[in-house]
Amino acid sequence: MKILVTGAAGFIGRRVVCGFLREGHTVRALVRTGTDSRSLPWAQEVELQRGDVRAARSLEQAVAGVDAVVHLAGSPSADPDTAFAAFVVGTEQLIAAMARAGVRRLVLASSFAVYDMRALRSTVDERAPLERDPYSRDGYTVAKLWQERVARSGAAEHGLELTVLRPGLVWGPGETEIGSLGPRLGPVRLLFGARTTLRLTYVDNCAQCFIAAALSPDAAGETINVIDSGEVTAWRYAGALRRHGGRRVVRVVVPYGLAFGLVRVGHRIARTVLGPAPRLPGLMVPRRFEGRFKPLRYRVERATTLRGSRPAVPFEQAAALAMSTREPPPPL
Repeated sequence: MKILVTGAAGFIGRRVVCGFLREGHTVRALVRTGTDSRSLPWAQEVELQRGDVRAARSLEQAVAGVDAVVHLAGSPSADPDTAFAAFVVGTEQLIAAMARAGVRRLVLASSFAVYDMRALRSTVDERAPLERDPYSRDGYTVAKLWQERVARSGAAEHGLELTVLRPGLVWGPGETEIGSLGPRLGPVRLLFGARTTLRLTYVDNCAQCFIAAALSPDAAGETINVIDSGEVTAWRYAGALRRHGGRRVVRVVVPYGLAFGLVRVGHRIARTVLGPAPRLPGLMVPRRFEGRFKPLRYRVERATTLRGSRPAVPFEQAAALAMSTREPPPPL
């Protein structure tokens, strides 16, 4: 098969390209115009194309002659308008280009951010309710929800075979400070509940799911949460940072209920003093705090089934690699 990977120079995209090459497929890699090809270990092994998913001309060239598209491109910007344009407008443009070119297979990278954390109880799977009020969360949540909506409506309109993958917290070499772990204050790491399970997916395991979804006909029409295990707690992850990364910090546990209550009180005070829409750090906004730290458990069976015979890197092995080294070039 010939696969187009958008966002190919990104954290996940680099591994996805490597995986397709290892399995003998042809890859066209779409990267931003300013990307230094010397940083891409597979640059000579792929059809490298520079462009922007928001630009129709770039996409017309990118989709020509491919059998499937893995859409990972987005924006790291915290600006809501920039994020919306990259995720939503870019996806609309991509689907339109695919329809004109007759390309029918699309794998979309969504996010756990689309779930309504207030409504979630106990164990979470793909049937969990989606966020009903994304504008009270952040621009990223708004953008990812709308991205899914336009992808589903576009797939239905043009007869595309769409698979939506919702990765949890993607981590790996160079990216080990995950948002749901808790802040570090000098020598102290705050953990909001020691037994809180983290929705982790090691970057290589995550990439395997995108590769499998593009190659498996059974994945068409599916929505799958991408999480490696439901067993890695915040306490265990912070301990791995200490053990493998030499980060000598003291783990201090604050019960989630107590911490969330303090955040809600602090937010009410801030609204009283600063007005109804105060600019506050994410930790001081109840909806964002809940989205990052609410103690839940996660079903992982569908992601495990999707990977199939592709062996997942177990947590301790992944931790030893990711936390003790800098970002290495992914192997071909």
